[in-house]
Amino acid sequence: MGADDDADEAGPTEALALGAAVTRLVVLGDPHGCPIGLDLALEREGGPATTVLSAGDNIGYADAAASSAFVAALAARGIRSVRGNHEAWSRGGRLFLGPPGAPRDLTPEARAWCEALPGRLVVTGPRLAAPLHLVHALPGWDYPGPDTAERLLDLEGAPVVACGHSHRPAIYAFGPGARGPEVHRLDPTAAAPVVVPWDPRSRYVVDAGSLGRPDRPRGRAVLERGTYAAFDLVARTLSLHAVDKRPRLRALWARVLGGPGR
Repeated sequence: MGADDDADEAGPTEALALGAAVTRLVVLGDPHGCPIGLDLALEREGGPATTVLSAGDNIGYADAAASSAFVAALAARGIRSVRGNHEAWSRGGRLFLGPPGAPRDLTPEARAWCEALPGRLVVTGPRLAAPLHLVHALPGWDYPGPDTAERLLDLEGAPVVACGHSHRPAIYAFGPGARGPEVHRLDPTAAAPVVVPWDPRSRYVVDAGSLGRPDRPRGRAVLERGTYAAFDLVARTLSLHAVDKRPRLRALWARVLGGPGR
């Protein structure tokens, strides 16, 4: 199954109206069933004035048990999401991609949650000058990038589009009259975030990367890190952030092995 079969599978559009008390919007990059990444992101960003969303691909790579548990965690916290290609391609609740030999069938509840996801969230609110669109990818599951970001903006008809899919966190900024984007990339191993002023005259594609398995700009997946995007509705900034899973992973292995983590 590939993109040609699934160009129409992204799903319908839904609306999300933020209240005046919301001052920060967080978009989790493709989580792929990573509970440690979710916990770390929420510990940092889970304040009462913050709304948290997911860019989709909440399942897959992780087995069905972990994917189902992750979906249950999002549902319990009221975190809304768009549909990623892994949700679209896991037909009948059977994972499109998972570890060899591991369980592949989602729980009925997780399957229903995934099947109900929209393809697009249109986010509005008193602190947003124009609607912000959240999608997983371009039509046909094409990847966002410097060569496709402007097309995504034109297709969505919105000045700011948040997305995932590529696993490579980046902000593509198009100033007035610009022929191409100014590209701001986050290396998932970096401690400092990437912060870009939010100019109302410019257009932006914000790729949140992946909470579960982000890629370095010129490298392979960094499984011990995770990434997400944030929109500060007061300071008017767009930013990309990384979380470090290594301390939690060491503690987990210490419990499993019955000794101190290293």
